[in-house]
Amino acid sequence: MKSAAAVILATFMLFTLPAQAQYARADPYETAVTQIKKAMSPNSNGVQHFRWVSLRLLADPAMNPLFEYLTTHTDVALRIDGFMGVALVSAEKSLDAARVNQLKDPSLRTLLLTEALGLELIKPVALNEFLQSSDLPNYERTLLVAELNRQGQPWDPSLLASAPADDGAEVAGLACMLLLERGDQNAWKNLQGKIKSLPEPDQADLLRQLSNAARQYRIVAAVEPLLEITKDSTGADRIAAITTAMALSPKVVGRAALLERIKSDRSQKNLAQMGLLMLSSQEGFQADDFAQLRNGDPLLEAMATAGVAMRTANADQLVALLGLLENGNRYTTEYVLSITPTLPPALAKQLLLTLLKRLTQAKGIRNEDQISALLAVQQLLRMPQAHEELLNLTLQNINNNLELLETIMSVVGDSSNQEAAQFARMIRTKLPRHGDSLALLALAKASTPLTAAEVQELGSIASGGGNVDDSSQIQAAWLYLKYCKRENDAISQLTR
Repeated sequence: MKSAAAVILATFMLFTLPAQAQYARADPYETAVTQIKKAMSPNSNGVQHFRWVSLRLLADPAMNPLFEYLTTHTDVALRIDGFMGVALVSAEKSLDAARVNQLKDPSLRTLLLTEALGLELIKPVALNEFLQSSDLPNYERTLLVAELNRQGQPWDPSLLASAPADDGAEVAGLACMLLLERGDQNAWKNLQGKIKSLPEPDQADLLRQLSNAARQYRIVAAVEPLLEITKDSTGADRIAAITTAMALSPKVVGRAALLERIKSDRSQKNLAQMGLLMLSSQEGFQADDFAQLRNGDPLLEAMATAGVAMRTANADQLVALLGLLENGNRYTTEYVLSITPTLPPALAKQLLLTLLKRLTQAKGIRNEDQISALLAVQQLLRMPQAHEELLNLTLQNINNNLELLETIMSVVGDSSNQEAAQFARMIRTKLPRHGDSLALLALAKASTPLTAAEVQELGSIASGGGNVDDSSQIQAAWLYLKYCKRENDAISQLTR
């Protein structure tokens, strides 16, 4: 008969061994592979797509076999992710038209074309090859021609023979504007009759969409016809037409239309809208034109002062642009952020740091302020001469402005350039776990040499130990495999 001690020992061993096995240290290689494997299975909430978008952002040609594997998947969304990945890491950075046409699946082709056009992943050779297909609907054919036009490539008007009569008003309108580029006025004249037969709200919405499309696809010949057809409007369609004119023909057509709008509508809203267009225009306006914005309102006065300063030699541009930032207006702040890359580095640095310091004083960060902070940090990371000040600002906000700290480090973690890696190395080990993990990701994305301990930490981030989101986690998984030189083993395991 067993002694009580033996029974207790046996019982202890029975429950202890499985527990030890259960809590044994996970193999970081297997964990990394599992992370990527999760992205290869369809999910009803579409989360796998966002995981592949995260992996695509690494733009690593070594990942091509994984993308190729996805192109044969039964799930349509994963197939599209596969084709986009293959295009992104290809030498041409373009969707392969011959391969897509061989699928003999018009509905899948439509999805692939739409996605690739949005990502600018179709180059001229592929565009022209797609256009040789005899079964292209007007929607696809018109978009492909429009993209050729945007890229400044030649195209034949016969490609759009049936598109102006398409039942879809947006398709027909885009085709008619494109034909204006080839001197065909008749299609647009016929379209005007159709537009005028629509209810007024539908007219305005269609014309707004067409103006935006003309701007996107650089259809210069449509500028004056759009201004003419919207001349009696005071709504969003007229604003869109003027915006397109300023983008495509600013010196004569755009300037005249905008100044006339300022003269005819002196409302605060209109003056602010037109003022932003004037500020944003690289050409077309002289310093004297900005006097027409002034009405005593602080925002408009600041806009006019900035417009004059940016067009006057030896003017104090810093004071003028700081005046725009001090107004706290979302759109004027965006304007300042849009021009800082063109300013002398010392001036740009001062403006960007001023913007961030202003945000540190707020109790919380609004969505629009968060976007401004993201853009400012992106630019500061590319300025090694600003890194020390950005570091100090970041560390000062560890305890009193967590939102700003997270915003700064999210930009660092999303970056893959050498300048961002330099900053990441400076700030490593000075932050809580989340921020430190993002700094390590920035180092890995820039292919910075890592210590053995850092590689091990990268594996920990992949397994969920870095307090980062799914996007960073799956990127860490791939980067860990790369640093361990086991990406080929993982690919073989994932694609068999």
